[in-house]
Amino acid sequence: MLELKFDPRQGVWAEEPETLDKLLKNNFGSEHGGKVFLDAEEVLYLISFQNAVCSDVTKNATISFNQLASYFSRTDDRLLIKYSSYRDWRDRGLIMRRAAGYRGERKEKIERRYPSHKFSMEKPKAGAVWYPDSFFAVVEDEELGRELFTKHWIGQLGVYKQERGNQLVLDFMEAVFLAKHAHLRVVDAKTGKPVTAAAMLKHAEKEREYARQLYEVYEDWRVRGYVVKTGFKFGTHFRIYFPGASPSRAEDDWIHSKHVLHVFPKEQKLLISEWARAVRVAHGVKKTFILCIPEMKKDDYVDYPATFIAYRRKKVGQNWIRETTDDKPRYLAAEVSEDEHIGGVELASLLEKARSLGLELLLSISDRETSITYYVLKRVLLPDSEYEYYEIEWMRP
Repeated sequence: MLELKFDPRQGVWAEEPETLDKLLKNNFGSEHGGKVFLDAEEVLYLISFQNAVCSDVTKNATISFNQLASYFSRTDDRLLIKYSSYRDWRDRGLIMRRAAGYRGERKEKIERRYPSHKFSMEKPKAGAVWYPDSFFAVVEDEELGRELFTKHWIGQLGVYKQERGNQLVLDFMEAVFLAKHAHLRVVDAKTGKPVTAAAMLKHAEKEREYARQLYEVYEDWRVRGYVVKTGFKFGTHFRIYFPGASPSRAEDDWIHSKHVLHVFPKEQKLLISEWARAVRVAHGVKKTFILCIPEMKKDDYVDYPATFIAYRRKKVGQNWIRETTDDKPRYLAAEVSEDEHIGGVELASLLEKARSLGLELLLSISDRETSITYYVLKRVLLPDSEYEYYEIEWMRP
């Protein structure tokens, strides 16, 4: 049995020799003056799962889980969310400690470096007609339509995946992009007058939320040779094909994207459950989920809390053993619940904090049954891009 003591003026600690030895061997608490002092989540875990008994020295009586949790929750209203995250990690035989005081070091390690090929094409001889209320443009010239679709995979030629029809339909981002970067002539269907890329984008901004941010991310990938198509079927903004991809069939099957991309504007807030659902859908169809948080400026970042640093396992010889506090931690762990909201600013701030410590960001999401789901966020380098992108991977410790 582990013997713990509690005093509101000092917190919770252990001083009995056998208990001290067990706690230190298993990386619980911090040692000061011959005692081991424990954080709230450690105390609650030890009482629940490690046969610990805690005595209130001011009352000479045993103090229960709820009594301790009630005491600690007076100054920490997210205590049980933190505890759930800590409990799950510890149940897996892994170590998690408070991040406060950990300095780490900033590393410019690139987790993923993506290729880049400059987009180029000659000025089209034919043009397109823009239908502003439908947010589509139509290229009726068959030769141009086939060139745009088969060579650059821009627009939809005929009916999707049916290989019939000769008209090329462009969504508003494709129309804007071609007008800007290929000097495609575009005429407004209502007025019969030429319309510029800027005018089409301005119209989209008035009618569609975050249209400009979406277009700028679309453009950021397209100018580097990527194929960018709608990600609607996967609950995201775009699906991404690497440079060189084409819409032609491969071995009697359609080419499938391996990446989807979601734009998370800094002003937007989403329920954690909605955000996680999109990531899970992508993983369910074996696609890498990429996140972009555009337009972040230095003054936008906030000190969003991330409670823990987390360790995993390392291979020694032929065996995998758990890392300890003698090793460098792997993750900055931020605990959230499925019913919380998180915004682009908060998520970007967490990513920057992890990066400043030389750690990866681990999101620990607690559902209403206190089951934990983990996501790891890794930075992506898109050459010469002003934006930062992150791959989000579901992780099982």
